[in-house]
Amino acid sequence: MKALRSIRLTPCNPSSAAPALCCCLVISAAAGCLWRGYATIMNVHLDVLTQTADKLCAVVESRRPLSAEGMAEYVYPAQRGREFLRQFGSYRARPSYRHFGELLDRYEALVRTVDALRAQGRDWQPELPRLTAERDAIRRLAEQIRGELKTETG
Repeated sequence: MKALRSIRLTPCNPSSAAPALCCCLVISAAAGCLWRGYATIMNVHLDVLTQTADKLCAVVESRRPLSAEGMAEYVYPAQRGREFLRQFGSYRARPSYRHFGELLDRYEALVRTVDALRAQGRDWQPELPRLTAERDAIRRLAEQIRGELKTETG
C-alpha cells in the first residue's frame, strides 16, 4: 500500500503519457499512409501490376514450368489492387479509378488464362502472341491512368 501512495500519476508524468502518445502516433501513421495520396499509392500499384504482367509473360516465353503455388505470386498484386479500390471508394467518380478497375480486370484475365494453360498442361507458345498483346494493353492502360492522375485534382 505504501508503494502505491508513492506513485504520482499526473498529466506531465512521461511514463503515463507514453502509451497514449504511442497510440496517437500509430493512428497518425496509419492515416498517413492513406493521406499520402491516392495518386502516389495508385502509381505503386500500376508499377507492380505492369512489372508482374511482364514477368508472367517472360516465364511463359521461357517455357519455365509454373506450379499452382507459384501462381499466387501473380494473383496477389490484383488482390492488393482490389483492396486499394475499396479503401479509396470515395474516388470512384474519377476516370483513373474506373480505368484502374478495368486494368485489374484485364490483369486478372491474363493470370487466369495462363493458369488455365498451366493446369491443362498445354504448350503455351501458340498463346504467347495473345498473352503479350494483353500485357501490352495493360501497359498502355497504365500509362493512360498515370496521365489521368496528373490532371485530376486532390
